[in-house]
Amino acid sequence: MSIVELVTMRAKPGHEDYLGRTLPKGLAVLAEAEGCLGTAVMRCIERPDEFVLRIEWVSVAAHEDFRAAPEFAHYRAPFADHLAEVVGFAHYTRI
Repeated sequence: MSIVELVTMRAKPGHEDYLGRTLPKGLAVLAEAEGCLGTAVMRCIERPDEFVLRIEWVSVAAHEDFRAAPEFAHYRAPFADHLAEVVGFAHYTRI
């Protein structure tokens, strides 16, 4: 059974639009990762500096393997300069 990772990120002040344009570039790298089944990015309407990534993995282990791989740096590179913080992330399973 696959799992869904939800990641909440906040842009640096004044970098909201840049983060919105560069997150999909990072997700393109992520989409090629072994064990990644799909990705999506959403921007919050009420808090336009906040973004949520939805990443589907075959397992939590697949996500952890990706975070330990060199490709993780390539995933973050397009948007790292625009990111203020990762507010949080968690893994979910369907019930």
